[in-house]
Amino acid sequence: MDVKIVDKSNWEKIIEVTVPYDDLVVDIDAKYNDYKKNIKLEGFRKGKVPVNLIKQMFGKEIEAQVAEEKISDILSEISKKNEFIPISSAKIEDFQFNREKGLAFKALLEIVPSIELQKYKDFKLEKKVYQVDDEDVATALESIREQNAIVENIDDPAEVGHFVVADFQKLDRTGVPIIGEKYDDRYFQLIENTKHEEHHLTDQLVGANINETRHVNLPATTQDGKESIEKYSVTLKEIKKRSLPELNDEFSKDLGDFENLDDLKARIREDLARRFDQEYNELFEQAIITEVVKSHDFTVPEPMIHNYLDSLVENVKKRSKEAVDEQALRSEYRGETIRRIKWMLIQDEIVKAENLSISDDEINDHIETLASNPQMDAIKVRSYYRKPEHLNHLKDDLLERKVIKFIADQSKVKEKKVTRKDLQKKSDLIV
Repeated sequence: MDVKIVDKSNWEKIIEVTVPYDDLVVDIDAKYNDYKKNIKLEGFRKGKVPVNLIKQMFGKEIEAQVAEEKISDILSEISKKNEFIPISSAKIEDFQFNREKGLAFKALLEIVPSIELQKYKDFKLEKKVYQVDDEDVATALESIREQNAIVENIDDPAEVGHFVVADFQKLDRTGVPIIGEKYDDRYFQLIENTKHEEHHLTDQLVGANINETRHVNLPATTQDGKESIEKYSVTLKEIKKRSLPELNDEFSKDLGDFENLDDLKARIREDLARRFDQEYNELFEQAIITEVVKSHDFTVPEPMIHNYLDSLVENVKKRSKEAVDEQALRSEYRGETIRRIKWMLIQDEIVKAENLSISDDEINDHIETLASNPQMDAIKVRSYYRKPEHLNHLKDDLLERKVIKFIADQSKVKEKKVTRKDLQKKSDLIV
């Protein structure tokens, strides 16, 4: 077999192959024997058709089939020998096959490109570290109070902040109920009218008692886009008041294994610090990836971009209950896709250059750390990672983290403290 490989680009290879007919004889004879075992011809029992007759009747088709199957085996062998990773099916050109010249073909093979490593060390990086303060803890504590609020029915007149259950009956201009326009048991809160809008529902219901009916005017928009006013009779059926629990030691004990309010606050501070650490670590990792990608200038093969976006679109389709605009999705994520593929290619080269790997012990330790989390089901965690696809995904994720940590360790990292006030200032500037 004669093989010639020509570089069309760093990701396109033109492979020219010629195989003498004699090198195909073994495969051709094996295919004839397969036919003999399974072919049925009138006048012959199954498996008893003479090979010569098979060759006479089907020889050209059988030998051409062997040649086509051989192409796949040959390209697979060439890829393995040269460490090519195909990213799409090879495009076959100039296919020829006959007894005199044997098999000859030309194939355009698109492969994952090999890239030359450029800068991936000695960066000047900034890592933000969030400083949890008392106001953060107080805000989180207030949120917990809100989640544990008690809503109870009361007999007092409705006030701003109360929740009410009411029936709405739409009226015509003369005040007559419109059939089919009755809406029962609507549950809503009486919200303060901060904009002083005319016909605000809360303003018209404040002071109403249970079983009292009031006529209200509500703003609406007609089909042609014009503003109008609709009339309703509203009957209050229930008035509810929302009460927040007191912040004391008893409240803390009711929430879990806390001795007192200070113990609860300490746990909240720890949880907030852990959450912000994770959030800012992820931002730091993305900043590292961005710096490394910026330092490498190469073109990502279009088929890789296409394949990545195909997978993304399919995943979105599976999760979405509505129609997906594929073109818009591809356009929106094309830039991030290119960045992600570039990073994957660079990361692979860094792994080779620095001889980085993830051991079985590191994988097992990570799984056990997850399983030991009180909020996780240890049995389900371990069972989840017994599946090869999940285990491989975890291994890839851990390897990526190791590469990023290596880059960070080889760079100058300056920590910048961030507080709630800093974020508030940034928010005010955006507004």
